[in-house]
Amino acid sequence: MEIFNFPKEWKIDKIVPKEIIYRVADADEKLKRIFVENVERIRLQYILNYKNTNIETYIDSKERYEEINFLKVELKEKGKENTVSKLLHQLIPKGTVVILGFKNEILISLSKKEITENTFKVEELQNSLWINNDDEYLKELIYKNFNSTNLKLFYESIIEKVKIYNLSKTLKIDSNIDSSNIEKLEALNKEIEELKALRKKETQLNKIAEIQTKLVAKMNEKKEFK
Repeated sequence: MEIFNFPKEWKIDKIVPKEIIYRVADADEKLKRIFVENVERIRLQYILNYKNTNIETYIDSKERYEEINFLKVELKEKGKENTVSKLLHQLIPKGTVVILGFKNEILISLSKKEITENTFKVEELQNSLWINNDDEYLKELIYKNFNSTNLKLFYESIIEKVKIYNLSKTLKIDSNIDSSNIEKLEALNKEIEELKALRKKETQLNKIAEIQTKLVAKMNEKKEFK
């Protein structure tokens, strides 16, 4: 994947037939139709592990990072990217980065998973907004910018970059966000969106004014991060 600037020797670049996805997922006709109508092709482009990267594995009672898979999904159209990415994460019991591409844009999808020797489940799904291929922010995704202490921290570095990108675009603030502020900004963004939704639904003028006052305060708080 060119955006990460991985060394050529890490590359796999094999097509994953959609039929395999149907079979493993025991897909019904509705799911098959989503893939037929929305997905052009899927490629396994990179597999990162200790053997080819010298980045240490990470294993504990709830997480296993013995390798990270990088999938590239070429879409025929937008609209079902969240469904497609979620299914792929649910099928792969490993750290996985899904790059969905449509025309001159990409969407980066990751998920935190609870993985034991016999079972796994998706705990948290993190999708980026659509990113234009010439966006300057993509330079932040060069793999040398990630934490290489172990594969877990390497993977979480990508998640952090995606969160920062989303927050910078959603809140219209500088993308140079300190990692210690990510949770605070995510909570702030959630509060702003909830207040906007309440203001839209409210019909009483006094209540609207009260909500607007709170919203302005949160918007001013947001400006502190510029």
